[in-house]
Amino acid sequence: MAAARDPDSTASAMPSKKYQGKGKAAKALKSLQFANPGKQTEVPETNKRETRRQQSKGGTDRQTLPSRNRIYDGNGKLISNGMDLCDCLDEDCLGCFYACRKCGSNKCGIECRCDRKWLYEQIQVEGGVVIRNKHLS
Repeated sequence: MAAARDPDSTASAMPSKKYQGKGKAAKALKSLQFANPGKQTEVPETNKRETRRQQSKGGTDRQTLPSRNRIYDGNGKLISNGMDLCDCLDEDCLGCFYACRKCGSNKCGIECRCDRKWLYEQIQVEGGVVIRNKHLS
């Protein structure tokens, strides 16, 4: 019984070898394809525009700012007197803005107060009322 084999069984064995051969060829082709290494091998351009762009990116880091230029500290308090003043310039205000995206405080107006270099001098309401900042140095 073992000597007699079905002719269909040998025919079915042959295509499997062909598929294995295609699998090896496909694997070899896949190994020869270009694999993008990303920014690890990037060579930056040396033209003026690219160098200006790189310099402008590096200059915006807030932690490297000297403390003499900042008006607010890292917690959003005034450096001059340590007061936690809302951007509406009301000393008794507990926060009248939406929560800040960066620090979560309700006292930050348009921009976060943490390490900010400027403050509001005055606020003019449409009715003609002008609120001046008493804490200007």
